[in-house]
Amino acid sequence: MLGNRLADHHISLAVTGLSKSGKTAFITSLINQLINARDGAQLPFLNVVSDNRLIGVKREVQPDVTVSRFAYEQGMENLSNIPPLWPNSTNGVSQVRLLIKYKSQSRLRRLVSQHSTLTLDITDYPGEWLLDLPLLETDYQTWCERFWEDVKDGDKATLIAPFKEALSAINLHDEVDEMQLQSIALRFTEYLHACKDAGYQLIQPGRFVLPGELDGAPVLQFFPISLEQLASTKDHTRSISQHSPASLLQQRFEQYQSKVVKPFYKKHFKRFDRQIILVDCLSALNLGAHSFNDLKKAINWLLGSFHYGRSNILKRIFAPNIDKLIFAASKSDHITPDQQPNLVKLLESIVHEARQHIQYEGVATESTAFSAIRTTSVGQSQVNGKPIQVLSGAKEDGSILNLYPGDVPSQCPEDDFWDKQGFSFPNFMPKALAHDRQALPHIRIDHILQFVLGDKLE
Repeated sequence: MLGNRLADHHISLAVTGLSKSGKTAFITSLINQLINARDGAQLPFLNVVSDNRLIGVKREVQPDVTVSRFAYEQGMENLSNIPPLWPNSTNGVSQVRLLIKYKSQSRLRRLVSQHSTLTLDITDYPGEWLLDLPLLETDYQTWCERFWEDVKDGDKATLIAPFKEALSAINLHDEVDEMQLQSIALRFTEYLHACKDAGYQLIQPGRFVLPGELDGAPVLQFFPISLEQLASTKDHTRSISQHSPASLLQQRFEQYQSKVVKPFYKKHFKRFDRQIILVDCLSALNLGAHSFNDLKKAINWLLGSFHYGRSNILKRIFAPNIDKLIFAASKSDHITPDQQPNLVKLLESIVHEARQHIQYEGVATESTAFSAIRTTSVGQSQVNGKPIQVLSGAKEDGSILNLYPGDVPSQCPEDDFWDKQGFSFPNFMPKALAHDRQALPHIRIDHILQFVLGDKLE
């Protein structure tokens, strides 16, 4: 692929999002739209399609034989079921490579060949693992301090009680009892799961809630010690044995960094050219202030883990930077069209600070609201004699729900907003497909494709 990168015929696309932001559904839809671009897909804003220059798209052989193949066919099979089901959630790393053949508008390229081919690589991975990337920039002591600062939130203070009780029983200066460490690590893991179930977004370390092949491994058996315990270890630094719990916990944290997070980062995050950040604002709004504020914190913290900047030939080969980034609010079919501009403004208010820094590095950015797989239709109703837009879609039990879900705030809400908010953004099931080769209904996938790929398909 060196020749393709040199000729600018290769794109590595980062589809980034936290857990349940819709990454797998998005990648499934993206593949489906491109493969069906000449056979029923609605992509009027993708220039290579509207200019009738697209020749075809096919899936290429798995690029990395050590990584799972993205389960596109299984996802389409789920969507073709009766009743249809969502594609299975991501529980490990997978990849897909697409070859996009087109007629170039470049005279230079047409001198070489009538047709050009863009290689597109996409990697899917659990959102839970994503939030571990910032751990590479910290040490065990700082991580412990940040953890206990974060736990001051009222809801977390209740959820953490069993872990705190277990933690109080350990003597950090004794000889290591691995079974005791394992038991306390289990309480810590249960706390992280409880936070996730309560709607918190910044769950870390991510492998504790989705361990994958590391399930049961000692590298996942560490936890943050209390501030009092931390002070105690500082006071007795010279007398702490290498075989003490305090020493082993620090070692395991560092091993988690070096043997889990760093290899994942180097393998999958160092060669991205373009990025799509998927953000599920609506679910966070449903869950309340704690979830929305945690989402904002997690997204902005996460953006510091990627390399941004203008690209050139040398960088494309040796040290690629992300030179185009689109922020995309998912599930826009869960609100009425008149509220979609507010959803985009809300998203922009979440990422405002990080976006300014990224733009300073010369990166082109954009914001949009989209739906990877549209689940609802829009109708009209009357309230107090005035017409309003309403949504119609299927619930999990198959019944049809008709409603106006409410207004979307156009900026990050203030504290008093949550006492008087009046919205409910329900989950809908996908619509039935005629067959598994049908182009999926969507909202603005073509806008996203044009932004991240359009200039490479000229």
